[in-house]
Amino acid sequence: MRTSRYTTSCLLLAATLCWSFPTSAGAKVIGRADNVVPSTIRISPDGDHVLVVSVDPKTKKRRVNIDGRPLPGVYDAIAEGTPIFSEDGQHHAFVGTRGEECMVVLDGVEQTAYAMTTDRWPITALLFGSGGTETHLAYIASKGDQHYVVVNGRAHGAYHSIDSKENEKSALPGIWDLVLEGDYFAYRAKVGGVGKMAAFRGRIIGTEIKLTKSKDYDSIGAGSPVRMGGMLDAEGGELFAYLAKDGPGKESIRQLPGDEPITKKTWLSIARNTLRASPARPGEMVYITAENGQWHTFVGEKAWPPCDTHNPLIASPSGATWACMSMTDKNLVMMVNGVPGKVYSEIQHGETMFPAGDERVIYGASTLDGSKTPARIVIDGKEGKAYTQVKGDSVIFSADKKSMAYVAGDGNQNFVVLDGAEGAKFDEIYDLRFSPVGSRFAYGARRGLEHFVVEGGKELGPYENVQQGSLVFSPDGKGLAWAAFVDDGHWHVCVDGKMIDPGCERVVSQITFSPGVSVPAYVGGYVSDGKTAFALSFGGEIGREYDSIWMGDGGKLFVQENGSIEYFARSGGLLYRAVAKAE
Repeated sequence: MRTSRYTTSCLLLAATLCWSFPTSAGAKVIGRADNVVPSTIRISPDGDHVLVVSVDPKTKKRRVNIDGRPLPGVYDAIAEGTPIFSEDGQHHAFVGTRGEECMVVLDGVEQTAYAMTTDRWPITALLFGSGGTETHLAYIASKGDQHYVVVNGRAHGAYHSIDSKENEKSALPGIWDLVLEGDYFAYRAKVGGVGKMAAFRGRIIGTEIKLTKSKDYDSIGAGSPVRMGGMLDAEGGELFAYLAKDGPGKESIRQLPGDEPITKKTWLSIARNTLRASPARPGEMVYITAENGQWHTFVGEKAWPPCDTHNPLIASPSGATWACMSMTDKNLVMMVNGVPGKVYSEIQHGETMFPAGDERVIYGASTLDGSKTPARIVIDGKEGKAYTQVKGDSVIFSADKKSMAYVAGDGNQNFVVLDGAEGAKFDEIYDLRFSPVGSRFAYGARRGLEHFVVEGGKELGPYENVQQGSLVFSPDGKGLAWAAFVDDGHWHVCVDGKMIDPGCERVVSQITFSPGVSVPAYVGGYVSDGKTAFALSFGGEIGREYDSIWMGDGGKLFVQENGSIEYFARSGGLLYRAVAKAE
């Protein structure tokens, strides 16, 4: 799916101090800071443009600014989650309200206005999509009890209701049934008589839109239509699959256009939001049905053994392997391509059971054995050595996939198992890391009150604390950095065991290596005269202090292709877009 990407920002609170930047740096004023809404700062995917919402302190009116310039129009409110950029960064859009009206604003130009309602915004699901060289914009709009799908400014409908999970007063609900993928969009809507629904597929051809509708059904299942992947109709257009209910006990998977059944039979019930397309075999659909008190998984026409508890299926990167944890008679098994594995009392796995990025299915498993619970890592059904406990979601692989590490336990002690070899015992282990290049391996650990970083079997420290999540290798694998709290009462960033800074009250960003720079960058909080300020440390030098600094999701610094660091900062009532590059 190709959609717009944008950066959500976070705010770090602080006080104001001044300094000079010892590295090559530039900072451009892009607005007043006293009226900026920090959570609305957006950086275009190409890094060339910045959007931000500002609020007039007196009138509380809002407007959107790009690169420090205000766009036309003043609004009572700007919808949460907007503005947004298109994928190529050349277009932007937001949803605003003025008086009793709500409208989409595309590239500064207001589109058709819709009347506000008392319970929700009349415009939802604002989406950018890219097809070929064209950028498309789609959203759902409402006028009274009539609802429309608007694509590139053209409204389609009017439907009794666009079926979406609406978040009150939000223009971007958590789930919406409108999808925009390439030159295609799809949705489901209530039509005609009471309770009747239909699935729709639109194809964008230049300035024209060809809309295809299914017949009317009792319902169209949540999570559909979905793109079938690699399957084309007679005119070379993409096929979409949807879940249709046509009376009691008559649920089926069908396709658009054509409204033809994909499967040979109908079912009593098909689990909502389970319909997916196999990435490995074009046209093959994956879904789960419920009959006779049990769940039945289908990958294409192949039925898996039934189970008592339904769990989401997880596909390997290639899509050739599907796996899920299933429960039958209170026992757990891992199903892999429909073949059940050994029965266990507990199975542990992370968000993916394919941590190596290939077809190997890996998880932790335990089997009841008297008073003990032997636990082991299972790889493709083969059990590893048993321990008192294993952390199945801790498994990581080296970049070349030749080495594997995970955390195991013996009583109250934990240790790392690296390629079958057990490491030193600790009370706590965290942040397992392989270098992106080479064979270096490291992790954080605690023994009693002392914290260590362990690299190549050598314990570095001790420290009073190591910031969990801070451990990071440089892109070339030659540097290893982390944040440690030492007995001088400060946090320090260390590279290969050497402290590279004078210390700060806290490290508030993710430690980031810029390409070609051996000393990482981070944002630190500093106290002076009883006030806290924030500064970027880059190349081993601490830069100018600001009242606050904004960064992207997860506290990640924005690294440009040329190796420079970009961030946003507030100082003296002004908002700056700053760029720093180490000498």
